[in-house]
Amino acid sequence: MKNTNSKKILSTLLVIITTLLVGGSIYWMQTNKVTVETTTITQGYSSDSPLWTSFTSDIKTKTGEDITSFYAPESSSNNNVIYISTSGDISGEWPNMKMTNKIYSYNVKTGELLELYKEHKNRVLRTMGIEGSKLIVMYDLIDNSPGPCFSIWSDWKEFGYLDVKNPDTLKSYNVPDYQVQKGIDEQKECSIIN
Repeated sequence: MKNTNSKKILSTLLVIITTLLVGGSIYWMQTNKVTVETTTITQGYSSDSPLWTSFTSDIKTKTGEDITSFYAPESSSNNNVIYISTSGDISGEWPNMKMTNKIYSYNVKTGELLELYKEHKNRVLRTMGIEGSKLIVMYDLIDNSPGPCFSIWSDWKEFGYLDVKNPDTLKSYNVPDYQVQKGIDEQKECSIIN
C-alpha cells in the first residue's frame, strides 16, 4: 500500500511539475514575445515628381555628373534627405568601357550634398528604393534600353544595396516576392494601356 501511495504521489508531482514547466514556458513566451517588423521598399521621388527637376538640376550643377536614379528614396530617419545615383567619367572601349558611378545623400531643404559611395566599373548604378537602412540599387548595363512595359522589379535580376549607416561597400540584394509581384502587376497594366 505504501508503494502504491508513493507511485501516486510521484505521478501527481510529475504532472504538477510538467504543467508548471509548460505553463511557465508559454507564459514567458507570451510576455516576452518579439514582434518581427516587416519592412517594405519605399521608392521615393521619381522623374514625374514636382521636386525632381529642382534637386536633380542642383546636383548636376554641383557635380557635373548625369543623374542615373530611377527613384530618389527618402532617408528613413530624415525625410529632407534623399539618395541619388550619378555617373560620370567613362573610360575604355565598347564593350569593356567603364564609368564612374556615385551615390549621394542630398538634403532637399539645405542643398547639402554628401558622397556616400564611388566606383569605376562596367555598369550603371541606379537607386531604386530604400528598405530600412538598405538603399537598393539596380546594377544596369551601360547600353540597356528596355521596352515600354519592362519591369525593373520582375524582369531584372542584378541588385545590390548600400547600408546608408555604414556605406563602405555594396552588398548583394534579393528582391522580395511581394515586390516582384508588384512589378508583374504593373506590367499587366502597362500591356493593357499600350
